[in-house]
Amino acid sequence: MNHFLKSQLSRYGNNASIVKYVCIVLLASSVLNSCSTYRINRLKNKSIKEWKAYQWNEMKRSTDKQGAEWIIHSRKVEGTNLLEYKIEGEIASTPEACVAAFWQHIHHQADDINKYPTYDIMDESDSSFLTYVIHNEPFPFKDTEMSLRYLFSNYKECDREVRWNEAWDENSIPPSKKLNRVETFRGSWNFSAVSENHTKAVNIVQFDPKKMPKWLVNPMVRKFLKKGFENIEQTTSK
Repeated sequence: MNHFLKSQLSRYGNNASIVKYVCIVLLASSVLNSCSTYRINRLKNKSIKEWKAYQWNEMKRSTDKQGAEWIIHSRKVEGTNLLEYKIEGEIASTPEACVAAFWQHIHHQADDINKYPTYDIMDESDSSFLTYVIHNEPFPFKDTEMSLRYLFSNYKECDREVRWNEAWDENSIPPSKKLNRVETFRGSWNFSAVSENHTKAVNIVQFDPKKMPKWLVNPMVRKFLKKGFENIEQTTSK
């Protein structure tokens, strides 16, 4: 009898140990699966977020139904610290007139010495010009200086393009302690004819914001792009 009880107790003890072991294994497996699922979801969400940052995202569109309609987009440039912004819309004019309006706008800014941003045209030809620009930035940031080379060309038979990029290697102006030098600033205007007197206008700019936060950068760039688009529209409508 005693032998039978001992065998039963031993068996019960072994079964309890097995059950305990199984519970521990199941619990550990559950925890590992939970951690693995969390990690997968975290990486997936991070990947999706990064992917979305590299796609064009709409920021703002025109609300004035009397003027030309336009849309502003933004995105990050993959593999760099650059931000990229774009405004696009249709202008009731020809590509040639749009380019002439842009050229005229730069000259007007260069002629107005009391207006920010200030433009100095360092040299000029029929197809390009070199500028030195000072932008007035909001407190507490220093005002910025840029040197840009603009190139004008026909990228199709009747379409026009203006491209620009930083050109400090062409400019002999030394750095200023009062100004923050913008090392990278690139952009373009593309004017494509869509009908006899209508042009699709697309302005894209790229730059490194460095320490300036996006909540401050975004409204400044939106204002810059909108103003540039409306200047061309208004000049060509005269």
